[in-house]
Amino acid sequence: MKPEPTQTFSQLLRADNRFTDRDFMKALGMGHPKLKSREADPSLFTIGELMLLANLIGRSVKDVMQVVLAQAEHNPQVAEKSKEAQELVVGRKYYPRKAKETTL
Repeated sequence: MKPEPTQTFSQLLRADNRFTDRDFMKALGMGHPKLKSREADPSLFTIGELMLLANLIGRSVKDVMQVVLAQAEHNPQVAEKSKEAQELVVGRKYYPRKAKETTL
């Protein structure tokens, strides 16, 4: 069963309406504010937490990861963080520069 392309992470978790927030909080060992912030931005979940959630809701890890990645691509905050991280490494010792200037 493949996830719908427009499906959000929240919709994936609540698809069968089998679990409550309290169930997820107990399984993940986190409080309600942390669960809700990660539900809004699932890129904050660790791989282990996503594997646990996938097992809990009866979906494959691959399906869950596809939904998380699709949602992260459309999240402007995640895109901004990625851009900032790329800019930080430019000019570092082991980062390949676009064009090396040689002076002889």
